[in-house]
Amino acid sequence: SSPLNYIARANQLPFLEKLVANSDCVITHAVEDELLRGASRYAQLYQVSAQKWIRVVDDSSIAFLQLFSEYHTRLGGGDHNIGESATLAYAELHGLTACIDDRAARRHGQERGVPLTGTLELVCRGIRANVVEEVEAVRVVDLLRDHEAFLPCDGSTFLDWAGAEGLLS
Repeated sequence: SSPLNYIARANQLPFLEKLVANSDCVITHAVEDELLRGASRYAQLYQVSAQKWIRVVDDSSIAFLQLFSEYHTRLGGGDHNIGESATLAYAELHGLTACIDDRAARRHGQERGVPLTGTLELVCRGIRANVVEEVEAVRVVDLLRDHEAFLPCDGSTFLDWAGAEGLLS
């Protein structure tokens, strides 16, 4: 839920919609629940469920539950990483790309061959596709950091970071 959490809190859902246009965007009920629980503190999170381009999915199959359990156990169990575990399990089961920023969750997804992207990777994809301008991307990166997103750069260093990571070519 972290990519959507920070994007919604920064009032940048229209920006995200541009980045994922022509994609089928789904979130699991677990992610929706995490966002709605956080909405008592950050009212902007209520806006995620109102987006027509985001579809909430549910999978209660044994295969999904088994994958969820495996991810959740590997990510520490308990009340943490439920959204990441559900996202990775759903993506693996249905052959989708998971948008995950959490390092441990990404590592486990990569080990299992789940296609992954992250918030900054989506922004770079938008720049490469001429969907967003670099100046807008830099502004959004700063907004995300202002709303407590854990990112490897701020707006002033974003383009250098993205170039060094090979995400702009």
